[in-house]
Amino acid sequence: MHGIRFNDIHSYEDLNLILSKVNIPPATPKTNYVDIPGGDGSADLTEALGEVKFKDRECTFTFTVFPCDDFEEKKREISNLLNGRRFKIVLDKDPDYYWDGRCSINEYASDRQKHEIVIGATVAPYKLKHDPTVVMVEGATTEVVRLWNSRKTVVPTISVIGLFPASITFGTKTINLGTGMWKVPDIELVEGNNELIVTCNGMVTFEYQEGDL
Repeated sequence: MHGIRFNDIHSYEDLNLILSKVNIPPATPKTNYVDIPGGDGSADLTEALGEVKFKDRECTFTFTVFPCDDFEEKKREISNLLNGRRFKIVLDKDPDYYWDGRCSINEYASDRQKHEIVIGATVAPYKLKHDPTVVMVEGATTEVVRLWNSRKTVVPTISVIGLFPASITFGTKTINLGTGMWKVPDIELVEGNNELIVTCNGMVTFEYQEGDL
């Protein structure tokens, strides 16, 4: 039975909720249009400060409660477990990704035929891959490293192990990093292939979380 996992809580296996409807709307860009007085149309400033940003998504998940000898008890159970809490939300039909967001109880509905609970979730615009992408360079070497990234721009975590600093060239900038864990804002991965030149005597590991719209 397909359902949804809220962290470690599965809607059907743990709560006997039957998933009947999923509404995850498309991501809405944060646009910025400025009217041109006395002129046609408007000036599009959406990307004036960089890439397009997106609003949070307002999702709803509708569940049928069956069997349900005591709907009031089930309402109490679901509210205590989920209402107001933040979760990694995983749909069984899309198991390689998760949504990060806060849940709310939107509606209880009951009649002679069925009982329903509608759970809302305000989630970040990107769905994230479960497993981080990890690329490693090892040995005494100079290599061209290509880091493939999905739509979401991300700064990778860089782990360096070695007796001497590692040198990483990205675009026009070269950064030297000693042993340790680093986040370098100048190394920002965009969508597609990102090419770096790595010189090291030890091990350099890039780790980052890809996100899709």
